[in-house]
Amino acid sequence: MTKAPVQAEAIDTIESLRDDLKRNPKEATNYLRLGWAYYAKGKYDDAVEIFKDANDRFSDDVEVLYALALTLKVMGNKDKALSYFRKVTLLAEKIKDKDKAGMLRRLAIGHANVIVDGDWNLAGETWESK
Repeated sequence: MTKAPVQAEAIDTIESLRDDLKRNPKEATNYLRLGWAYYAKGKYDDAVEIFKDANDRFSDDVEVLYALALTLKVMGNKDKALSYFRKVTLLAEKIKDKDKAGMLRRLAIGHANVIVDGDWNLAGETWESK
């Protein structure tokens, strides 16, 4: 049995993502990439720390708020997660890319519904209801 070929692209490590953030702390994307790397590894405390730092710097960035809310939800901090998900729904309206705005809004509403009601309950938020 032969092994699958290794992709030529380098896989980002947490160390390299930290370096990217140190080199350019004015880019929300660098915080998001590092925070999501921590999230993927189950290091939720580290992810929350990065996402909170990003939220302090980029308070109107909907993706940062969503990432923070989702991580808090996974950690069981439902009240804080719910407040961030609600902020996401409000700020999503300001995103120029309407597809992205709609997606983030529905995801935030779905997660908030799960916290409150235990169900995504998005029937009123999809094209099917129109």
